[in-house]
Amino acid sequence: MNPRTYNIQPHGYSLRHTTKCQNLDQMSYEIDLSANQHAGDDSSWFLWPTFSFQIYPGNILNTYHWRPLSVDRVAAWRGWYTIDGVDSDVIRRLAIQDRITTVEEDIHLVESVQRGMNNRGYRPGLLVIGPESGVNSENSILVIHNWIREEMES
Repeated sequence: MNPRTYNIQPHGYSLRHTTKCQNLDQMSYEIDLSANQHAGDDSSWFLWPTFSFQIYPGNILNTYHWRPLSVDRVAAWRGWYTIDGVDSDVIRRLAIQDRITTVEEDIHLVESVQRGMNNRGYRPGLLVIGPESGVNSENSILVIHNWIREEMES
């Protein structure tokens, strides 16, 4: 991910994340950059309320589906896809690598945030809303808060 090009934009009831990747030569799998003009990009879409999909460099597709179990518990399913459903050692290795790195880190971060929100001293603060929807802005959180408000009002 390149923080200088990372951008999050709402589109209807989805959030589109895009970035130009850096250090593609250091990826853990080969990427055919001649496959198409976006082969070196990383993008993802969060689809309200509980689904997202990511397209990694090299046009590798995976999905997340979250199912709330209670106010503080959720089950998450992760899917990885190949062309024509053909088994792929590259995809299998990438899925394992992602689980033991990014997903493991995310689990601990989300659980920590949940513990903090359950603290009696927690008070929601102001969001950082910037003119650009990059890595240093919480514009997407505001968008999700608005979706929740709309749902609660209907």
